[in-house]
Amino acid sequence: MCIPSIKPPTTSQQQKKSQTPNFYLLGKDFVYESTPKDDMEILFNQLGRLTKIAPVYFVYGNHKSKTKFTKINSITKSQKNNIIILNDQEVQLNNIILIGRKDYTNKNRKKTKDYNLTNKNYNIVLDHQPQGTKENIKNNVDLQLSGHTHNGQMFPLSYSYHLQPDFAGNYGKETFKHRTKIISSGLVGWDFPIRTEGICEYVVVNIKQDQ
Repeated sequence: MCIPSIKPPTTSQQQKKSQTPNFYLLGKDFVYESTPKDDMEILFNQLGRLTKIAPVYFVYGNHKSKTKFTKINSITKSQKNNIIILNDQEVQLNNIILIGRKDYTNKNRKKTKDYNLTNKNYNIVLDHQPQGTKENIKNNVDLQLSGHTHNGQMFPLSYSYHLQPDFAGNYGKETFKHRTKIISSGLVGWDFPIRTEGICEYVVVNIKQDQ
């Protein structure tokens, strides 16, 4: 059995450089309806710098841009910067199976059971919204990584997430026997630059073989 743990982010530049991840997982949303095209291009160029350290995997969120920067442009920019988009797709990373799901708002997305996951590998699901917890547990998902909630961002929004179906929490790490779910508050907020709840963060997850 593998046990995931969360390593708190550091502020020391030297400590940041000492982190050598096997891969980066980007759970969206980075852009919103009002994000200008130029800002999006800068974003993808910056994210591309991470690929010089380790592979970068990306899933779409629930926000869709109304600018001329279409989904096709997004794919092109991602490929140009060596960012790998997982859109209801899976990839094998040694003994880890990584699944990147379409957003929960997409009614045509695959179900977790469609991937035929087994206990032979450590199975990770990257899903923008922290939905489908029961389905994932039932179908051998060892670790679910999600965002979307921004830890509420503004009081009392955090309480509303607990009222939505199949949301197992608003923020943090939860365990279900030997299955784990981690919801990050993300690096930024939603739409307006104000935050009264939670912190901006990136999460370092260490997965170790249980002795």
